[in-house]
Amino acid sequence: MKIKKGRHVRWAVLLLAAVLTACSSGESPDIYAEAGETVHTGLFDFVVSDISVVRSYGILIPNDGSKLVRMDLSVTNTSDEKYTMFAQDFQLQWGDGEEDFGTCLAAVDEDMTPYSYTLYPGDSYDSVMVVQIPEDADKLTVAYQEKLSSGEDGSAYFVEADL
Repeated sequence: MKIKKGRHVRWAVLLLAAVLTACSSGESPDIYAEAGETVHTGLFDFVVSDISVVRSYGILIPNDGSKLVRMDLSVTNTSDEKYTMFAQDFQLQWGDGEEDFGTCLAAVDEDMTPYSYTLYPGDSYDSVMVVQIPEDADKLTVAYQEKLSSGEDGSAYFVEADL
């Protein structure tokens, strides 16, 4: 599976020179996990859990032909630097089509993932992500793409869940 590229997706630029030297093949592997598993990237760990379809979330209700999916996100900075994370760092994918992806909806309360947040070394941030997807989608993948200091793509991380 690949990270789907779109003009609405903004990926965090990460300085991962250590990953470049650690990868003897020159290619970064894709890493797959299931909901609830801790995913270890070069600079932080993250867990996507409690993925469920909901009728509404606060003032959010799905459009006709769509449904809302709610999930918990926990991100822990495992590096020695502080980083600004963005809600759009995690792409949500629900099908094989070129348009079958998006990012979480804008926060409507203090529990939802904000547009951006800062993580200091050792700090964790817990939030809720909500996405609107087609009503007939039966799988959801949360994807994260590392960007290396060279501008090249690093590893891609995928957390897959059945709905």
